[in-house]
Amino acid sequence: MAMNVASRMRSARIGVAVGASAVAGYAVAGAETTVEAVGLDAYEGEVIEFGYADPRQAGGFEVLDLALIENGKATMRAELDAPLGAEFVVVVDDGPRARGIVEPGGRHELAADGSVLGFSGGDYQALIGSVQETTDDQEVDRLRGIYHKHEDPHARVLALREAWKDRTGAWRDTEDPEQIAVLAELEAALGDNLNIELINALIDSRDEAAAKAIKDFTALTLAGEEVRLRDVLRENQYTLVEFWASWCGPCIAEIPHLQEAYERFRSNGFEILAVNLDDDPENWRVASEEDYDINWLNVSDNQAFGSPVAKLYRVKAIPANFLVSTEGKTVARHLRGTNVSETLAGLLGE
Repeated sequence: MAMNVASRMRSARIGVAVGASAVAGYAVAGAETTVEAVGLDAYEGEVIEFGYADPRQAGGFEVLDLALIENGKATMRAELDAPLGAEFVVVVDDGPRARGIVEPGGRHELAADGSVLGFSGGDYQALIGSVQETTDDQEVDRLRGIYHKHEDPHARVLALREAWKDRTGAWRDTEDPEQIAVLAELEAALGDNLNIELINALIDSRDEAAAKAIKDFTALTLAGEEVRLRDVLRENQYTLVEFWASWCGPCIAEIPHLQEAYERFRSNGFEILAVNLDDDPENWRVASEEDYDINWLNVSDNQAFGSPVAKLYRVKAIPANFLVSTEGKTVARHLRGTNVSETLAGLLGE
């Protein structure tokens, strides 16, 4: 085992190229960071890993270094050009783990207290770590204050990346437009930066997963305009994908309930994307524009149940609908009557 660990340790010692310099008080220059782990007597002979979450890697984690625990201690090192949000884990079942911000030239400590592993050391850890000691609401406000106003762009991007996580270290489900705008600003200021790359990789991986989960499709409106479901989801908190046809009595009976929900929740981020299953475009037009004045998104390919969209969603009877979140998760199906408004009221906090 010792030979395998040594080999892994040699191959895992890699540098992280990140670029750009910091301002006032937060010196950043390419240098080796050192992390000393102590108090790990209960894990003697095991391996501790030092790395960071990266959705681009197999297993979602990039290892910077690892070390064998001897006499309850271990030392890990990595070359860094900018501070980085890192993770540490003892590689055993339910092994202790910790998160912390390492920085070039920094000396950091991991101290075990039973099964709890604590991280300390460094200016950036002191800054972001103090935020993590607050309540949830305070954490959100303080992180926002840092990524909007701090003088050091590295501190700002670290706070922005932290804002993408919850207190367990799990990635939050959504990003808000304000954060996306800050990300673009920091990307322009810092250029190549690993933290920015990781945030963008997370967004890309979510988009990819969402496209699969929601069975993305594109169809045309009555005006011939192309509508893509993925784009609609991005712009709204919840989207109801509603399959209907002009000849379907139960579908028509649902329209007043859909209109009530649309008027009530449209301003709160709710959209309806109606997928019409008529085979005659004129019947679709008359029902939409003259008979029922449908004012939400309304698309069709005029192939009835032969529509690729209907087949994609396995729709064999209508009405049928799927309430989908902005992340692409189906949160409810086949809502009828007042259930549409009642479900949205619960989701949107009304």
